[in-house]
Amino acid sequence: MQWALARAGYINDQLGEENVEQRRHNEQKIAWQMSRAAERYCRKEKATKSGYQLGDEAYYQTAMLGQLLPFVIASVVDGTVLEQAQEMIRDGQPKGSSSPAEGGNLLAMLLDIKKGYEKLSEEDRRILALRYHENLTLVQIGEVLECHHSTADRRCNHALRELNKELGGPSPYQ
Repeated sequence: MQWALARAGYINDQLGEENVEQRRHNEQKIAWQMSRAAERYCRKEKATKSGYQLGDEAYYQTAMLGQLLPFVIASVVDGTVLEQAQEMIRDGQPKGSSSPAEGGNLLAMLLDIKKGYEKLSEEDRRILALRYHENLTLVQIGEVLECHHSTADRRCNHALRELNKELGGPSPYQ
C-alpha cells in the first residue's frame, strides 16, 4: 500500500494511457512492481520477527563457508577440537584484527558451522570432505563418485546450499 501511495502520480500516468495494448502492458508492469514491493516488505517483517535488524548482514555466505569448512571438517574427520582455527586466533583475536571479540565470533561461527555440517546427509558430508578437506578438484571428485565433473560440481553446490539452509540461509531476508 505504501508503495502505491508513494507512486500515485506514476500509476495514474501509466493507467491513463489511451492505447489499450499499452495500458494492459502498464497494468501488468505495475502489478509486478507491487508484487515485488510486497515480497520485500514480507521478507523484512520475517527478518524482524526472527530477531534480525534491518541492517544486519548474513554471516554464512558461500565464500565464507568455503574458507571455514576446511577447519570444521578437519575437526570432525580428524577428531581435533578446531586446533587449526585456534592457530588462526592469537590471544583471542584473529591475526590482523583489532577487536578481541572477533576471535570469539570466529570460534562461535566455526562451532555453528560444525553443528550444521553434522546435520547434513552422509553424501553431502562426503562431498564437502572431498572438496574442502582432501582438496580434490571437481574432476577428481567426479572420478571418486564415478560421475562427470559437472555432476560433481552440481552435487558440491547442492551440499553447500544444504549447509547454508541448516545455518539459516544466506540472507536473513529470505
